[in-house]
Amino acid sequence: MVFGGLVGFGFGYLADRYLDAAQSEGPSFSVAIAGAVAMIYIVMAVIVLAGSLSPRIGAMLLNVEDEAEVRELQSQLLNSGLGMVLWGLALMALALAAPVGPLPTPAALVIAAVGLVSGLWFAWKTYRSSDELLLAINLEAGALTYGLMLVVLGGWGMLAHLDYVTGPQPLDLLTACYVLALLATFISAGRRGMLMPR
Repeated sequence: MVFGGLVGFGFGYLADRYLDAAQSEGPSFSVAIAGAVAMIYIVMAVIVLAGSLSPRIGAMLLNVEDEAEVRELQSQLLNSGLGMVLWGLALMALALAAPVGPLPTPAALVIAAVGLVSGLWFAWKTYRSSDELLLAINLEAGALTYGLMLVVLGGWGMLAHLDYVTGPQPLDLLTACYVLALLATFISAGRRGMLMPR
């Protein structure tokens, strides 16, 4: 709770600073949402990483049976946490990019590109070391993510094309991918009872 509070305060402070500096352009809802989603990924990643590095902490923070299960899943948890934190930092870099944010555009591009590609590599390592249950969840989450993107982004694009709503900003597309993939993962895990306290 303390970490989450500090992270929330820090993000709020930074958002206030760089949005105030851009009053002439007006604050961007897309940037605010992207920053919030990035923080969710980073906070989740820190919790998973802390749990993977210390089985005692992992047994308290993560939805596992005991410390022995944390030790058994340590490699997967570590790779998953690293992937999430890299993806979170990539999206945060884009949210803080100039001209609204304080981060120069070239730096934001490098951080985002490296974060996305490196995060994908760690996600692949996690996938390769998964057991049959986790592989099934991954496959179902991937298929569900595609369906959600078709409905949400496709529906948004359809309505924007017909001038019923404003079309998505480029950053909205990436943020939606983050949100829908996370939602699909929770749905797939929940269907197998993996979100119930253990």
